[in-house]
Amino acid sequence: MMERLEESKNMEAAERAKLEEEIRTKQEEVVRIQNEVDQKDEETRRLQEEVEEARRKQDEVKQALLAATTTPQHHHVQENEHDEDDEMVNGDVSRDLATDDNIIDPIEERRTLAERNERLHDQLKALKQDLAQSRDESKETAMDKIHRENVRQGRDKYKTLREIRKGNTKRRVDQFENM
Repeated sequence: MMERLEESKNMEAAERAKLEEEIRTKQEEVVRIQNEVDQKDEETRRLQEEVEEARRKQDEVKQALLAATTTPQHHHVQENEHDEDDEMVNGDVSRDLATDDNIIDPIEERRTLAERNERLHDQLKALKQDLAQSRDESKETAMDKIHRENVRQGRDKYKTLREIRKGNTKRRVDQFENM
């Protein structure tokens, strides 16, 4: 009977040691998970700060673009009150518009946002490299291949439109249809 009690006691001690070991491993796992959660929280905070900074920069760019695209005061037509020779027989008033010979076509000087903001361009380049590593080329469509080739040659929508506008109408139509 004593032997059975000792065996039972030894079993309980072995089970207790096993349970204590499991508890230790679970506690270590909890600590590890807690550390991962803390790291993810820190990364989330950092990314939120970056997003806020990017939004602020975007607002600045938007304001600058708005300021750049509004018509300057010197481009507005100004009228004098009334000159005697402006009056026509039927009572209409006419005036010749003053035009500026130095008007520049804004489409020719249009730049993409990436060209205007170098920091965003660098971030975009880093993201493209990350995505390029995870790209599965077996799932790539024909349009994906065409786009990749156009990007490699430095073509974007503005450059394409500029090229199409050059030359005579027949050639432009043919070029556009061949795209």
